[in-house]
Amino acid sequence: MIQRPGLSGNSLTSAENAMPESSDLKLSGVLAPITPGNCRDEVPAGAGGVEVRADLFDSRDESLALVSALAQEFAVLVTPRHLSQGGSWNWSEEERASYCIDALERGASMVDVEHGTEAAAILQASGGKVLLSWHDFEGMIGADDLDELTSEMESCEPAAIKVVPTARRLADIVLMLEWVASRPQQAPARIGFAMGAHGIPGRILSLSRGAPWTYGANGPAVAPGQLPVQEMLELYRVCQLDSETRVYGVAGNPVGHSLSPHMHNPSLSSAGLNAVYLPFHLDDFSELEGCWESLRLDGLSVTIPFKADALARADEACEQAASCGAANTLLRCEDELGGWSLRGFNTDFNGVLEPLQGRLSELGGVEVAVVGNGGAARGAVRALLEAGARPTIYYRSEESGGPVAQDLGVDSGPIDGLKAGGQRVVINAPPLGLEPGDPSPVAESVFDSATIAFDMVYDPPEPHFLLDARSRGSETIGGDEMLVAQGLVQFELFTGMKATKEDFQRNLRDARGAGRS
Repeated sequence: MIQRPGLSGNSLTSAENAMPESSDLKLSGVLAPITPGNCRDEVPAGAGGVEVRADLFDSRDESLALVSALAQEFAVLVTPRHLSQGGSWNWSEEERASYCIDALERGASMVDVEHGTEAAAILQASGGKVLLSWHDFEGMIGADDLDELTSEMESCEPAAIKVVPTARRLADIVLMLEWVASRPQQAPARIGFAMGAHGIPGRILSLSRGAPWTYGANGPAVAPGQLPVQEMLELYRVCQLDSETRVYGVAGNPVGHSLSPHMHNPSLSSAGLNAVYLPFHLDDFSELEGCWESLRLDGLSVTIPFKADALARADEACEQAASCGAANTLLRCEDELGGWSLRGFNTDFNGVLEPLQGRLSELGGVEVAVVGNGGAARGAVRALLEAGARPTIYYRSEESGGPVAQDLGVDSGPIDGLKAGGQRVVINAPPLGLEPGDPSPVAESVFDSATIAFDMVYDPPEPHFLLDARSRGSETIGGDEMLVAQGLVQFELFTGMKATKEDFQRNLRDARGAGRS
């Protein structure tokens, strides 16, 4: 029996140090940046305040008038970001300090200036409410340097401090989350995460570790890795996460295109679970080592290119994962002694078989052409063999495809050997077709009205493979169906609860309708 870490268990990260009362700081939750490009638009619903990027405005008077107007309704953070810290402020430091004093007099809750600058010194001497910030757009700060920087910043006695480096690996996220959580009781509030694709989980989790606020995009992102405000609030529910939130996610490279968070998170919310599903961009699968417990990471969906790595990391694996040499799911299971291990699964079997079984009453003896010889193709062939079908691998290169077919014990041949009527089903396995402009890997003449064309790729949703098949009268199965089928099994493995097919399908439709693809 699988023992999952409890969905409301004890925190693995110290969060004893309560953050300053929101009445002290006013700003909270997710801040929406205000720029010249969006200043006439409505502020996203649910934002806990706004950040006026004063450095991006050409006119001092225009931005100060905007501060006055916004302060009537919102808590306002004013940021005249310096050129050296990725901003556009090009006036003197005296003028920058003077601007900030004017903004505070007009109702701004706080001003953001960089640690060590002349403007910061002037403002601190004047008693203004300052967020003292530090950024590194190139790399990550080390733990010892972070401790030293923190001491320097806190000695200035600002209202809050903000440290934002750039993540290069998963451990960088962990360092920043632990930094936020370790704030002493009477110290200034800490806002901390890391920029970039690697840093996205930290942006989402920082509030749960005690940060009073984080940042979202309001239109085009103003910093690398920013997610839209509404996505932060509604999809990831950042204001509802806490020190006991269990974490699941999808690990891959790339992973920014993944629709899995959009599929799992609404169902986690509907089930009333204190859990969230995040995208983990990894350069190497080994980045996960040392991060499972600190992130409270209990389960992972695994995608390209790490499925073989996931199987190798698993302490034990199901028969399907072992047979095809790949795991697309890892589950962290506790033992009776308080330790834990990883179990590997391959729910791609379900993703392949369920859509076909919904169209064919019997798969036994059905001829299936599988185009490709990578991990996805291997998994598809293993699933088909388990169901009694007769798969054949079709490859571009005999040198790479032939040995795979031999290892799996199935026939093989070159792609140009595919002919109409020679098979009941044609399955396109990644990585072919991953880009919107990619041509179909097979000739249009392969399809006819008796063929079922199945594309395992869900992005783009309408690849040329399916368009060509449909134009020839073939029945088609898109990658969304596979994504839903395998995802439902993952959801149950992660939570011990069942989500419905209808819910997952609706979640995907909503995501695509919101412009995700």
